[in-house]
Amino acid sequence: MPPPPPELSDDLVGETLLRLPPDDPACLLRASLVCKRWRRILADPAFRRRHRALYRAPSVVGFIRIVKGATPFASRFVPNDPASGRPAARELPGWLPLDCRHGRALFLATSPSLGTALNYDFIVWDPLTNEQRHLPRPSPPPVKYCCNAAVLCAAATEGCDHRGCHKGPFFVVFVWFHGTDYHLPLVTSARVYSSVSGDWSEPISVQHSHASLDTSASFPSALVGDKLYFNCLKRYSFEYVLGVQSLSVIEQPPPSLHICMLFPHMPMEDGRLGCVEVEDEPKLCLRLWWRLTAAEGDGVAYCWERGRAIELETLLPEDGALPTHPLASVPSSKPASASVLGFAEGTDIIFLGTNMRDHTYAVHMIHLNSGRARKVFEKGTIVVPYTSFCIPGRNYVMVFAAAIASVGFSSEMTI
Repeated sequence: MPPPPPELSDDLVGETLLRLPPDDPACLLRASLVCKRWRRILADPAFRRRHRALYRAPSVVGFIRIVKGATPFASRFVPNDPASGRPAARELPGWLPLDCRHGRALFLATSPSLGTALNYDFIVWDPLTNEQRHLPRPSPPPVKYCCNAAVLCAAATEGCDHRGCHKGPFFVVFVWFHGTDYHLPLVTSARVYSSVSGDWSEPISVQHSHASLDTSASFPSALVGDKLYFNCLKRYSFEYVLGVQSLSVIEQPPPSLHICMLFPHMPMEDGRLGCVEVEDEPKLCLRLWWRLTAAEGDGVAYCWERGRAIELETLLPEDGALPTHPLASVPSSKPASASVLGFAEGTDIIFLGTNMRDHTYAVHMIHLNSGRARKVFEKGTIVVPYTSFCIPGRNYVMVFAAAIASVGFSSEMTI
């Protein structure tokens, strides 16, 4: 009988484990339960440092979707890999998603009230632990269709890598507009909640004749450096500067002749503000834009640079993904055949909705750098992605092992 093959060294086992899919936390968890040796390698700080260096960007591990037909609204959390069961799928009745960042999700939720009018409150939720934090109601209270909000780590501007801060201090930036006379400048205000003080800051305001806050959940905020950006209904955006707490209005890129749909703001990999628009001539494509800064006298001037185009027919070659007729023949007044639904902050991933040949609306997850695309939902609604750095910690290993033991399996598994 030939001798058994030599055992792989720890270095080779570690190299193999580094190649497991980073967007599926269950893979690393299962690997940690194969044997004590693998568990020791995964728990080694050197392995975790190499994993962080290899996968600098977080992974999309789940989605928050709005449930159609629910009154007044409801949401559902769906894991990116349902078979993994991590994080767990959950129904969220009465919750409307507003934002998701740094391991936390922010919702506008209905609350009990006297009479027929509905009251709304802010809830911050951790999908990994299912912990909820109900924020004190600000003044004025949030009103559906009149406000937007963002959640972020309190150390976001201080160099936090956001790999384990989801239980730490956080901020919620609440933005709302007021005024009904559209012949006068609309007033938009903002105030900030701190989980450390447990209170809201004093409001600040800005007036603009044409900038009206877009309050739809399909346009979440974007964090670029120490600035948050909120979309407007017209070609403007609100810029909120953290720390100094200033609110101003900026212009979006100039309108394109063949624009189908503009997603106004998203952080680019080089730290600049960017946006994506869908153009329909000569071919259906994604057009990228970057915001540039330049010195002008004693101040700073901003302009937009038109970037590369990405043809959607190349990204979505599957049968039925796009209409068969050339979109150049479609009048610009008709609905677009594709629209950008959102993005995963800290990554190169955007979410694109496409009208299928059978008139259904599918959602695709697209990696802008590699061109990889995957259909994530057959029928589309608003999608708010949840991202995380998926490295198994000691607590997750213990929980997973206990779950396996509870159904009669050994904690030493084979693959």
